Parts: sequence; C-alpha cells; structure tokens
Amino acid sequence: MPDLQQLADSMLAAAGVVLGRLVEQDSAAMAATRNDHEGSIRTDGDQLVTIAEIPSLGAQVVVRFPTADLQQIVGVMLGGVDDVGEMGPMQLSIASETVSQIATAMVEQLAKDLGVSAEGTHAALCNDATLLPPPPFESYEGSVQVGADLSPHLSIDFAAITLSKLGLSGSGPAGAAPEPAREPEPAAAAAAPARAPQAPQPDAQSVEYTRMAPTPVRTAQPGQANLDLVHDVPLQISAVLGKTVMPLREVVSLQSGTVFELDKLAAEPIDLYVNNILIARGEVVVVDDKYAVKISELNPQVGT
Repeated sequence: MPDLQQLADSMLAAAGVVLGRLVEQDSAAMAATRNDHEGSIRTDGDQLVTIAEIPSLGAQVVVRFPTADLQQIVGVMLGGVDDVGEMGPMQLSIASETVSQIATAMVEQLAKDLGVSAEGTHAALCNDATLLPPPPFESYEGSVQVGADLSPHLSIDFAAITLSKLGLSGSGPAGAAPEPAREPEPAAAAAAPARAPQAPQPDAQSVEYTRMAPTPVRTAQPGQANLDLVHDVPLQISAVLGKTVMPLREVVSLQSGTVFELDKLAAEPIDLYVNNILIARGEVVVVDDKYAVKISELNPQVGT
C-alpha cells in the first residue's frame, strides 16, 4: 500500500488534471510537502474549505484552497480576466463548483490508489466548521502550475480518524523522530497481597413507591385533528416554470438577452412546490399586475 506522501502526490496530480481541463491550459502538479495544520480548521478566513467523502470507507478528507487563487482561476474562466476582485454571487457559485469538482477528483484518485470503491465519492464547499473532522491533522500542501501565469495552492488534511478508516497510521509531527520502543517492564516479584475482608454490609431494605396511573391522552375526534400548533409555521412555496441542465462553460457566458430553452412546453402547467415537495400544478395568471398561479391539479404524481 502506498504511504501518505505518495497518496497526497497522486491526489495533487488529479487536481492538476481537472484544473487544466477547466481553464483549457496545460497543467503540472508539484510534489506535496508535509505541513501539519495546528488546531481546528476555520471556514471564515481567506480560504475555501471543502469536505470530500469516500462512502465505501466512511472517510472524509479536507481540501483547502486560498480564496485569492480561486479568484484568479474564476477570472480566467470568465474570459481571461486576471483578477475579478471581490467575488459576487455568480463568481462564488463558479468557485464553489470548481473546488467541488477538484476535491471530488482528488478523493476518487485516493480511493483508486487504496483499492476501494469510488462509487458515490463527492465533495462540497463547507461553510460550517462544526461539520469538519476534529484535529489533529496530518496535512500536505502543494501547488499546480497551470499555463504560464497560474499556480494555485492546495492543502490536504487527514484527520486521525480519517487515517484510521483509510487503514493508515499517522507518522507523528513533521520532522519528529520516531519514539523508541519501550522495554517490557519486569514481572512483579510476588503477587500483591490479598485484600483484607470487608466488614459485612447491613441488609438492604426494599423501598415502596407510590402507585400512580398514567395520564390519559386526549385524542381528537375523526376529521377534527388539532392543527392550531402548526398553523403559524412558515412554508416556502415555489412555482417552477421549467428546468434545464447547462455546462459550466455556458453558464459563465450568460449575459443580458441570452435565451435558453427549458424542459417544458408552453402549454404545460407549472409545478408548485412547498418546501421542495411537489403538491400541485397550475397555470400562470396575472392579478393586479402581479404574477399568480391558478391551481388546476392537487397532489399530482411525480413524473406525470
């Protein structure tokens, strides 16, 4: 089985392949170097943090990207801009998808090198530090040379629990010498003296508890269930005109006046979702200069 250094080098090489494909430039990954991360990983700093998971092992790997490097990559993907400055919603969405693709490719390569199934491997941007594995971490970092001007940096963090699930053991802090093996302690010369007999304990006394009857549960009459407790719960209702799937290349090229086709015909009803659950279908109408939905079907079957 390869050691952790070799696995980190292989993961960086996989990241280089994805980066080169995204920006359509030649790429080459540098060798990883050991640089353990001290303490917990923060998600509110100047880096984008992803959690990549291998379901077949139940193991998670943390991959970190400096935000400044992602700004440059997004700039190139948007048409060769060297620096996009502070990223807006679209740039953040592109950066999130980019780091997810890179981290997914890295753990897929890790699963391949470990000889385990890569089915279901995935990665996502993490904005909540409580979802990250706990320290200590054995960390490796390196860079990928993309074209002549880009050299993004990446860091890979293996928590102790992750190393255990991967069948690997941490090698201790970087640069630390291995701890010498301890010599076995000599056997005791004589058996420990037997404990002195304890004084007899007083007889335990049984305790009587007051008998109580369970409180009867009041049930609502049929058809009169009490919904007062949930009447004020807010629900998000979404009217979906249609959906489509577009590659990232087309998404970043969208501009004012762009027309793209949805998956529904003009005469088909729109879907009405409550908390992402399809509950009805209807048609779009106008009420007092505002769009509205006139329901034509309740509880439709999904896929019909």
